[in-house]
Amino acid sequence: MLIDKIVRAVALYCGGAVLAIMMMVIIVDVTGRYVFNTPLDGSLDLSIVLLVLAVSCSIGYGGRTGAHVTADMVTTVVGPQFEWVSGLCIKTLAAGITAIWSWRLFVTGTTAGRLGESTQLLNIPFEPIYKALSVGVGLYAAVLIVEVFVLARRGQVPLLIDESRAMGSPE
Repeated sequence: MLIDKIVRAVALYCGGAVLAIMMMVIIVDVTGRYVFNTPLDGSLDLSIVLLVLAVSCSIGYGGRTGAHVTADMVTTVVGPQFEWVSGLCIKTLAAGITAIWSWRLFVTGTTAGRLGESTQLLNIPFEPIYKALSVGVGLYAAVLIVEVFVLARRGQVPLLIDESRAMGSPE
């Protein structure tokens, strides 16, 4: 599916680049702090912003690989028909909520930009961070919408195989 290719690319390339940058910031900060007694100025601001960006890159991929927490206590008792109906309802509701969440993050980013909101030490503007998070949550909403249609048509949604889990498995 196209959505699988998109979420994998965003998580792998964008998320990987953000994590590499965050790792370098932490290494420089820790080395400067404990070896040279001069920590990196604003490393907390940078780390928080980079962490938010890493999360926004991985939300859709986590949803497609089944990494998000779910509870299916009731479905084992009531049967597959109820599981199918409740899956459609829950995924539809979740898609709507995440779409609204994405829209509100975008609006909040625009407001933050208009008000000049930024981090305390480095003055990193909040607007692009909110908008990047909006894109990540919007991608997850798209994943849920695609999963609703696949579930309605096929009766189940096959999960995207997570390469990190498949590397060492004997399957």
